[in-house]
Amino acid sequence: ILQGEKVGIIGANGTGKSTLLKTIQGLLKPKEGSISFGYHVKSAYFDQNLKMLNDNHTILEEFKCAYPNALESEAKSALGAFLFSGEETSKKVNVLSGGEKVRLQLCKILYDKPNFLILDEPTNHMDLLGKEQLETILSSYKGTILFVSHDRYFVKKIATHLIVFE
Repeated sequence: ILQGEKVGIIGANGTGKSTLLKTIQGLLKPKEGSISFGYHVKSAYFDQNLKMLNDNHTILEEFKCAYPNALESEAKSALGAFLFSGEETSKKVNVLSGGEKVRLQLCKILYDKPNFLILDEPTNHMDLLGKEQLETILSSYKGTILFVSHDRYFVKKIATHLIVFE
């Protein structure tokens, strides 16, 4: 995969798409061989199951936990770009919809400015507004993206290349 490419992985459930992403990210060991990134690659992984969120935090606390040195104004600005504004940042994570949780996790991931995004079903649970916001963000993203999705419209809109699991 070359810098700036947006590679979509498609295929039937159970064919190993998510397993591939987890292996690339280092969450699973390869059955054979090894995986290594280039020297300047800074990867970030989005898990479709949203296991990286703490339900007991507020939205702002969840962000600040990931970035304790971020000023509150910086945190609120970053959250605002993902449609969390004003008093919404005081909502507990456990009351958020699936789409809101996706937006929060993506906000945390992108704030760190990775140059290689590995996204496992990022549009799961998202409403139309959230998907449109994500499409806008990913379309203008300068880094490399490797993602799994069953959302044909999203794949067609974002992917520059496809890997098809059959």
